[in-house]
Amino acid sequence: MDNTENQNSSTSAAKTSKSMSSGGEKLAWASGGFAENLAMNVFPSLSFNIFQIGMGVSPVVISIATSASKFIEGFSDTFFGNLSDNTRSKWGRRRPWIFFGAFILALTFIAIWFTPRTPGIMQTVYFITIVSLFYIVMAIWQMPYGALGLELEEDYTERTKLQTYKSIFSYVIGILIGSAYLICQLDFMKGSGNEVDGARKLGIIVGILIIIFGVIPAIFCKEKNMERTQAQKKDPFWPSLVVTFKSKPFLLLMGSLFFVYVALFFMLPLLGYISMYHVCSDGMHSIFNWTWRHPFTFTFEESFVTHKELAGHIGVYTAILQPATQILMVIIVNRIAKFFDKRTLLILGSTVAILGYVSSWFLFTPSAPFLAVFPPVIINMGLAMCWPLIGSFTADICDYDEYEHGSRREGMFTAVSGFLIKLAIALVSIIAGYVLVLVGIDGANPIISVSDLNLIREMYVWIPTVSMLLTIVLIWKYPLSKEKVQEIQEKLRERAAAKAASVESNN
Repeated sequence: MDNTENQNSSTSAAKTSKSMSSGGEKLAWASGGFAENLAMNVFPSLSFNIFQIGMGVSPVVISIATSASKFIEGFSDTFFGNLSDNTRSKWGRRRPWIFFGAFILALTFIAIWFTPRTPGIMQTVYFITIVSLFYIVMAIWQMPYGALGLELEEDYTERTKLQTYKSIFSYVIGILIGSAYLICQLDFMKGSGNEVDGARKLGIIVGILIIIFGVIPAIFCKEKNMERTQAQKKDPFWPSLVVTFKSKPFLLLMGSLFFVYVALFFMLPLLGYISMYHVCSDGMHSIFNWTWRHPFTFTFEESFVTHKELAGHIGVYTAILQPATQILMVIIVNRIAKFFDKRTLLILGSTVAILGYVSSWFLFTPSAPFLAVFPPVIINMGLAMCWPLIGSFTADICDYDEYEHGSRREGMFTAVSGFLIKLAIALVSIIAGYVLVLVGIDGANPIISVSDLNLIREMYVWIPTVSMLLTIVLIWKYPLSKEKVQEIQEKLRERAAAKAASVESNN
């Protein structure tokens, strides 16, 4: 639909149909959440288990690879975000980049898992290089994909609903991500080898999924407001970047999300060691027994398993329970979004996440290993209330930016938000990696003392809790309420109507 036509629609029409996108377009864009979640989270969830414990890569090397790549990726994000904003083609600004970027992203993802096994300089150089390249390439696909989502809806509530659809797709594929370590240890995956061989096969499978779901938004989604954006003056990179960093609402939002990611990514490396060395032990355990040949039949059987295998089983149970509860929370957010301001929802979600981190001190216990399922589930229930709001907040900020400066720059806002988030991940990865080395974790199958484990558990509780409290403080000061956004959108409509009238009178 042409933007001028949309903005001049009658009030009664707006009441009957607030959405600018068809149901098929919503689903097509949201399905890209499969590809995005796989690309962003499979490697972090397996990095220490496969590369450190399985292959003996130093935690410092893993931290350098992930953190250095994040700094590089921050610049590639802004470059490709601005390039996407300034692209002019008959297919639009976003779709060509999304289509071709999915193939490049998948190939570099697969290459990560073929890091040389023999410890040494070749292993280190290859690992750092390919991980850095992967995160640079991700910007080619992710920045236009995110920007496309910001353009699909204009209504305050519909924007939140669109992001909740994407969250549901992301959480469903989360079952695979949470089960990834156990999948790598299955006989048909590792063959006569070990979990490293299984990870290589899994990497190929995930790469294929990234291609399939990565191209769907490019094929089935139509870019909105193409007449207006095609005629829009191109924004030079540096002035556009400077203007973005001058937006107070944007900086407050990014500050709050920075601390959300600090909380999330600081705990990820620690969680694997707490599970494998504190909660789990070699011995007889009641294990869930299921086979695809009899999908509706399952039992719990006493079996001897290693601490690695038990950690894998706990990961699977978490992966099954977690998406179900996350989807439930997303549905709740979808239903109540029209009644509450987004700030209220984000504060509530942050509070739930804090309860999850605190509960880990009591529920991560070797006397009842399977209670370890619940803290990550509670944490992610809280975060499930936060994730759909990120894109919705950013779309509102793009309206504010257009009102202030006269152009739509979804790509740059997507890129800068990605940069700041990745900066948080990079800093936390460095700190977490050095913390693990300082407590004596190095080489394959490390031995960890009880005192060191307790230190790791304390950090798992306190650092994320403080981070989430800082998130609440910053979002409390965020100025774009629902009423303010609606006021800005009305002024934009009036401005567009006046411009259209002026053009018509001149003709």
